[in-house]
Amino acid sequence: MLKMIPVLSLLLGSQALAHVSLENPQAAAGSYYKAVVRVPHGCDATATTSLTVHLPKGFTTPKPMPKPGWDVAVETDNNGVATAVKFSGGNLPDAFYDEFVIRAKITAPANSILYFKVSQVCEKGQIDWFDIPAPGQDEHELAAPAASLKVTAGASGH
Repeated sequence: MLKMIPVLSLLLGSQALAHVSLENPQAAAGSYYKAVVRVPHGCDATATTSLTVHLPKGFTTPKPMPKPGWDVAVETDNNGVATAVKFSGGNLPDAFYDEFVIRAKITAPANSILYFKVSQVCEKGQIDWFDIPAPGQDEHELAAPAASLKVTAGASGH
């Protein structure tokens, strides 16, 4: 029985780390960045049917990549500024992994962190990946961490 505890810990630990994330967690200030949002599972063992990526300030003029089988819409505020990209009408079974792509310009300054809050709606349930770590806190300690992007200095030092 004691031999099974380490295996169970590994299985539970890997589930805790399976959260929505960005393929490349760094981008240079002033550059164009392809945000590849990775979705590793559904909710409560059911398929993902909608994904809304809330865009942080400093991630501007987004252009989502069309995704076969999904409707894609850019949501804006009253001033016409893009605030989110919504992928809906598709079906991503819990047993499968997929990626959702948005290209935009990084206008945030170097040494900042942008947090992409993601709403994942499934056949049964929803996960809001909205948790932002406190200063000094590891994002892996959070139940539902937002995807993070570290903004670095550009090649010209900007």
